[in-house]
Amino acid sequence: MDHWGGGGERVRIDHVPRVTVRERLLVEWVAQAKVGDELPPPWSYSRTPLYSVVRTLMLIGVIGKPDPETPLATVAQEASVAARAWLEANPAEPLADAPPSQP
Repeated sequence: MDHWGGGGERVRIDHVPRVTVRERLLVEWVAQAKVGDELPPPWSYSRTPLYSVVRTLMLIGVIGKPDPETPLATVAQEASVAARAWLEANPAEPLADAPPSQP
């Protein structure tokens, strides 16, 4: 097992994990983040925040598992490109209309 986690678990190819609002906000942040931007909570609270972000992106299918020899800056740059592509392929669901107010 390397620092990206996972020991080769089998995952069904047709299985698409449900993405939470928090995870979607992370993908949106990664898609537009610039060098030096602070990571959003709760990932910023992690002991290893960048690895935590990469692991989350892997778990929801935005990126594949990076090669352990790839520099983290390269992983971040590739994750940003992948996040933009993922957002294009997975548009946000429209918000439900507000319930009618009581008279």
